[in-house]
Amino acid sequence: MMEEGKKINFYRLGLENGRRYRMELTDEYRLTGTGGGVFLYLAPVYDSRDRDGSWHRLVLEGDFYRCKYEVLVMATNEDLTEQTEKAWEEGSSPDLFWPEGSYVRKVNTDDFLLHELKGRYLWVLIRISGAAVDSHFCMEGFRVEFPWTSFSGYLPEIYQEAGQNSFFERYMSVFQSMYEDLEQQVDHLPRILDYESTPDENLGTLLTWTGKPYGGAEPGAEKIRMLIRDLSKIQAGKGTVRVMKQMIQFVTGRDAVIMEYFKWHDWMRRGASQLERYEKLFGKNEDQFCVILDLTQEGQPVVPEELQKLLQEYTPLGMNSNLIFLDWSSQMDTHCYLDKNSRLAIPERADTSGFSLDGNYVLG
Repeated sequence: MMEEGKKINFYRLGLENGRRYRMELTDEYRLTGTGGGVFLYLAPVYDSRDRDGSWHRLVLEGDFYRCKYEVLVMATNEDLTEQTEKAWEEGSSPDLFWPEGSYVRKVNTDDFLLHELKGRYLWVLIRISGAAVDSHFCMEGFRVEFPWTSFSGYLPEIYQEAGQNSFFERYMSVFQSMYEDLEQQVDHLPRILDYESTPDENLGTLLTWTGKPYGGAEPGAEKIRMLIRDLSKIQAGKGTVRVMKQMIQFVTGRDAVIMEYFKWHDWMRRGASQLERYEKLFGKNEDQFCVILDLTQEGQPVVPEELQKLLQEYTPLGMNSNLIFLDWSSQMDTHCYLDKNSRLAIPERADTSGFSLDGNYVLG
């Protein structure tokens, strides 16, 4: 394995410190632009502290639609920050004042070598030209690798005499770049597989590995991280009130009340006069429990069929669940006024005799 070189990363917060012309930095720290005309980005100067230092490669990441993009990279031993900043302030493109032969210019190329550059200081200028009104781009960032490294060091000495910018070195750099990119992906695997540090766009893949122990729509990033974190406890606690409440809260965003038969029946034996009413309300069967969900609380939309499936998955064998929704309801006045008075209903006291909760009901 080759010795790992150094990298200058201009991603996310690294893009914030650069100079921008007509480009916008989004909340996700991406450089964007829309429309025709010229867009410019000047990265902060980088000091390698190595006089006549060598440079290896630049990799640009982004999407460009109907745009021409140019990347100019300059390396010198002299600090030209003052001249570059002055040109920018005057509204001129800094590369117009860069010394001839001190920079590399590539058009519509997102991965290229910097072997011909030598110098302590490095500047990167990106110029994007929109070709039409609907032209747009989104730039993730870029990185610069240094110092110059070559696979030829692993070959016989005769192959090492070609020189840094020779055809053979450039040819070998193709395979070297492929290898280094693959090696970088392998190095980043632990971060990608870590649910706490992985980007939000990777959470969907991690979620499929959990078996999706819930019903309803896809949860947000924060809930997915919570689900993966507590997955072992959820699987081990299936059939318990604690896990059932946790999953109902996960799906609906509301706290449910679970009333088990033994919790109220043993206590109500002391007052036989109320026992019959409680049996009508919560059921007479020992294998039945009630899940009461208050829909007046803020939360996500509830689909009764999907929630019932979730309860069945987390209900112990031999038990039956009874899902009850509490929601606001109102009784209209006995009169309405639509050109003339019309009597709608006569209020009466509700009678629950012979009524038991053996299905899904909405109580108001």
